[in-house]
Amino acid sequence: MSASAHLSAPVHDVTAAPLLRNRNFLLIWLASIICNLALAIAMLAETWYVVKTLGVKEDLGFVMIAGSVPRIALMAVGGVIADRMKRGRIIAVSMSVRVVLLFALVALLALGDLNIWVLTGFAFLYGALDAFFWPARDAVLPGIVRDSDLTRANSIMLTTNQIGLVFGPVLGGILLALLPYEAVFSLTGVLLAIGAACVAFLKEPEVVRRRGESRMLMELKEGVKYALASPVLRSLMIIYAIANLLFMGPLGLGIPIVVTDNLAGEASTLSFLQSAFAVGMVTGGTLLTVYPPMKKRLLMIALVIALEGVVLGLQGHTHWTPLAMGLQFLLGLGVAANNVPMMSLIQHYTDRDKIGRVMSLNTMASMGLSPISYAMVTALLSLHVGIGWIMPVFGLTMAVLVLAMAVRIPTIRHTD
Repeated sequence: MSASAHLSAPVHDVTAAPLLRNRNFLLIWLASIICNLALAIAMLAETWYVVKTLGVKEDLGFVMIAGSVPRIALMAVGGVIADRMKRGRIIAVSMSVRVVLLFALVALLALGDLNIWVLTGFAFLYGALDAFFWPARDAVLPGIVRDSDLTRANSIMLTTNQIGLVFGPVLGGILLALLPYEAVFSLTGVLLAIGAACVAFLKEPEVVRRRGESRMLMELKEGVKYALASPVLRSLMIIYAIANLLFMGPLGLGIPIVVTDNLAGEASTLSFLQSAFAVGMVTGGTLLTVYPPMKKRLLMIALVIALEGVVLGLQGHTHWTPLAMGLQFLLGLGVAANNVPMMSLIQHYTDRDKIGRVMSLNTMASMGLSPISYAMVTALLSLHVGIGWIMPVFGLTMAVLVLAMAVRIPTIRHTD
């Protein structure tokens, strides 16, 4: 392990309360559960509106690309701002703006003006908000919990956040069967408003900035140099860049198509698959909460991502709903098994005054290739290449590349 990696370990607030008696942690925890429930319902409703109501499943990729591009383009700026301002304030504002956008969507839907291009525009705005929300959300925990509680706090957050994603699709499927789209989107707006109110009461330490860091470009450049100088952070960014290039498109676009082409073709079936994915994440997060990994975490991430590639390939050939749900469960389990140690590694190997920038850079390195992944899958679908080819080719290529990295880079094999 390099000296630069040791120097990046943060010094945490020793006055922070034990985790489950920590008011600030409980507030951000509650807000995350509520918001993930709301976003899961909204995502299911939007996806089903495009695939079934508009009948343009081939254009779903445009919506996802539109959400990804501003998220990546502004992510570095969001990271710098997360190091300049209180993270809770950023989270609350981004959520509040999303509430306004959701009710604007309801108004357009009621007027009959909600088409694929309007949804694409909304996705663009959502992505821009995410660019500020994600770095702040990922950077807030080190300021409000003790260093010894970080891995467990990340596991609890990931696990309980998925409670919303477990029940969200199921609830969304029920709501879509009983209520019009306007009522479903209105409910999600109300839930997001409640979550934003919870975050508004968050108390966190004042942001400490060193003299001479007034220029955003200088701070961004410093963050890039810092991350690239650390073998651990550099390896993480490369691994997640490969994974998201070859995973996000086939998963995001492939699952609705598997449902419509291979399975029952109902909103309830899509909700079952999304819930199975979330149950897998809950299970993985629970295991990591009880048994937090402390050894070979970077190697664990690489191996889990390789296994996810194999499972993704199998998913493209499922014609039986229980089997598809089982594979989704394994994919969710894998996501939890690599995301929790990833967050802990970044938080452990990064100075606190740079954590917002490093979080955003890691997200950019991974999610920056998501629009290309969506575009590749969309292009192949337009050329009438079946999802039964796309998912296996992408998944197995991802597995091979990540395993090759683990073999060739000692840092991946030896970092705890």
